Amino acid sequence: MKYEQDIQVLEETIQWFKKQIEPHDCGWMYTTIDGLKHRIKHLRSEIKKEVPSKSWVKGYQEWKKRQCPHN
Repeated sequence: MKYEQDIQVLEETIQWFKKQIEPHDCGWMYTTIDGLKHRIKHLRSEIKKEVPSKSWVKGYQEWKKRQCPHN
């Protein structure tokens, strides 16, 4: 569950940065957004590593149930 929360926060941060971009002097924001996207990609790969290898979809569902027992 932690990875999903991190991904959600990073995606919200990306959206915030996109709203702040102006026509000039904002190249660093694009760099920051790219860095956040890279981190999201890394977190998603970590999720896949934790999932049993039998089938990604079925394994992910089982993993999610263990992470969120109330669902």
